[in-house]
Amino acid sequence: MPTPLLQTKLYIPPVRPELVSRQRLIEQLNAGLHRKLTLISAPAGFGKTTLLSEWGAGCGRPVAWLSLDEGDNDSAQFWAYLIAALQTIHEGIGEATLAALQSPQPPSVEPLLTDLINEIAGLADSFTLALDDFHVITDQQVNDGITFLLDNLPPQIHLVLSSRADPPWPLARLRARREMTELRTSDLRFTSQEAAAFLNEAMRLDLSPEDVAALEDRTEGWIAGLQMAALSMRGQTAERVADFIVAFSGSHRFILDYLVEEILDRQSSDTQEFLLKTCILERMTAPLCDAITDSSDSQAILTQLEQANLFLVPLDDERRWYRYHHLFADLLRYHLHQAQPDLAPTLHHRASAWYEQNRLVTEAVSHAFAAGDMEQVARLIEGNALSMMGHGKLTTIVKWLDALPDEMVRSRPWLSIARAWTLLYGGQLAAVEPLLQDAENSLRDIERDRVAHIRGHIAAIRAEAAYVRGEMSDAATLAHEALECLPPDDSMARGFAAAHLAYALYWSGDLAAADMALADAYAIARTTGDSHIAVMVLCDLATVRIDRGQLHGAVTAINSALQLADQYAGRGGQLPPSTGHAHTYMARVLLEWNDLESALRHARKGNELCRLWRQPETLTSSYYSLARVLQASGDAKGALDAIQEAKQLATALSPWIAARVSAWEALVRLVDGDLSAADRWRRESGLSADDQPGFQQRFLYRTLARVLTAIGREQSNALLLDKAAGLLSRLFEEAEAAGAIGYAIEVLVLKAITLQAQGKMDQALVPLEHALSLAEPEGYVRAFIDEGAPMGELLRQAAARGIKLDYVS
Repeated sequence: MPTPLLQTKLYIPPVRPELVSRQRLIEQLNAGLHRKLTLISAPAGFGKTTLLSEWGAGCGRPVAWLSLDEGDNDSAQFWAYLIAALQTIHEGIGEATLAALQSPQPPSVEPLLTDLINEIAGLADSFTLALDDFHVITDQQVNDGITFLLDNLPPQIHLVLSSRADPPWPLARLRARREMTELRTSDLRFTSQEAAAFLNEAMRLDLSPEDVAALEDRTEGWIAGLQMAALSMRGQTAERVADFIVAFSGSHRFILDYLVEEILDRQSSDTQEFLLKTCILERMTAPLCDAITDSSDSQAILTQLEQANLFLVPLDDERRWYRYHHLFADLLRYHLHQAQPDLAPTLHHRASAWYEQNRLVTEAVSHAFAAGDMEQVARLIEGNALSMMGHGKLTTIVKWLDALPDEMVRSRPWLSIARAWTLLYGGQLAAVEPLLQDAENSLRDIERDRVAHIRGHIAAIRAEAAYVRGEMSDAATLAHEALECLPPDDSMARGFAAAHLAYALYWSGDLAAADMALADAYAIARTTGDSHIAVMVLCDLATVRIDRGQLHGAVTAINSALQLADQYAGRGGQLPPSTGHAHTYMARVLLEWNDLESALRHARKGNELCRLWRQPETLTSSYYSLARVLQASGDAKGALDAIQEAKQLATALSPWIAARVSAWEALVRLVDGDLSAADRWRRESGLSADDQPGFQQRFLYRTLARVLTAIGREQSNALLLDKAAGLLSRLFEEAEAAGAIGYAIEVLVLKAITLQAQGKMDQALVPLEHALSLAEPEGYVRAFIDEGAPMGELLRQAAARGIKLDYVS
């Protein structure tokens, strides 16, 4: 299940009946709706949230609301909440971006938000996005993202920000362009009229104009100060009120200390205890407060506090969730520290336990950290890290692990395993093995029945690392070991291991066995509902079928993957990270069928999702597919740019994958007419036409044969053409032995072109006829027409001789 979001963060605080309407400010807010941004910036207690909630209730357009807190400095969490806020007024918006938040590495700003911005731009109606308490956001990546959003803001959306401090954005530029409305402290201060309305009408104090003026002057219109003063004066005699007003002076800090003492002293001992114990909570509900205070009357106290207007802010329409006014909470915490300095850790520990029981893991870990209970933090991470990684919380896990003592991570095998998975997903292979060794060194302290489970994860991680390095025999051995060790209910690791067993079989040339292994992996994932692994396995199955020449079977697998991803997202989850891979392989099939428009749409969509996922090996494949479609569509520069992106990723990943991408680059440059670049790759590759290539190196040697043929044709070099023809014969034998019909078609086509270049037209028609026979049932097109004029001549010769006449035509 996806990690749940706190829905109370998305509620617009209800307008209180005793509200003093700020009509002059409402008019300023309405006047700024045609601009990009409204910034409400002032210190705590100036009524920013109250003003926003009043304006949002009557502004005449939908308002998406997000109340921020410290935990939203995690980039993935911030954008997940922001999209959830948008979905309160536009159902389904941002699903692709939500899928991207499951990235194993923090995604870069521009690709993350481009799709979301485009979706907003396609909406018919205007709306407002309100971000309340933005001053808690200090994460640079989040601020960069909002800046990018502002720079490209569609006219349908107006952004409103409330904050205690200016955000680190280019505000001067927004001012110069008249794209921002600002409300600051001087605007938010209560006027004399508003202060009088608040003190006498809302708070029913019946103060004289002179007393109101004195309080307004001494608080400088600071609303929280007036509210605290009003609470202190309630029920006092006229003489006590006059004395209070005379004594009411000094800095805000002095006023607050004085008033909190006055307020707390007037509460019952039970209420005082409740306030101090619950002040550690960012949000509170009666069951949580009961757990914190070890009582059963929290709902009654919360209702009493709200009725007494005691700085309690309701967070939903049902009055189930509340928070204290931030400043009031700060002061309560100060008094808690002064009065009972040893109590706070105990309270945080209780809060952590309650959040854990209610499956709110992020909050549980936050309070465990606040309690200083590193053992509790470690236990929570051990129990939840692996499942959270599949739901877009990778950066959160990394931050938690980084905050733990290094010796604790190294001494606890599940923590080492969790860190190893995060590094593996990010392609940082060199850092993975030391962590696995730490995990192995810790096994002597683990119960026997858990040792096998840990060894299974270690083997699964090593299987992936071996695969990325191109060590297929080791990958298969390790995948088998993982499957033997892992328990049936660990679908993530078992599906992962089964998939890597299939990869090893596939790259070793046993495509039929790989197909069956992927069927097993899919069954594992579907049995336990692991949609991410299931979608990934279906995409891999499509890959195998493409190589086996089963294009229609590949489309069936891809459509099943896309349908499964949509079903999962429709049940309240997010698109699985592997969804981008499905679009990538759909693009390859559509390209072969020469449906360039659809192929380009899927290639771009797949690349967009894979860029947001940032899994390097998958992303390189996505860039290659995009390059092929772009080149077929006539965009040579775009194709080369895509290959350069893939090359940059592959170089840092492994020599095997880097060699494959270099071969792809040589092909792209060759098709673009850059024969010298292709020949330079041939000379630097270390490959020889006299080699006996294995199935794993087929892409490299097929590229070599193509380059040799092109150069041989250009230079009329019979020796190079002979070497190309001999190499292609050996490649066809490998393809035929593996049952790789799709690959065999490509080799046969190239063999025909090579023989034609040698002047052996009759001999060239033999592999061409074989290729046509294999290709016709699945409707191959680009495998032939990509060869250009030489293939045109060959096909005319074939037609003249009655070879596959309908298909050739």
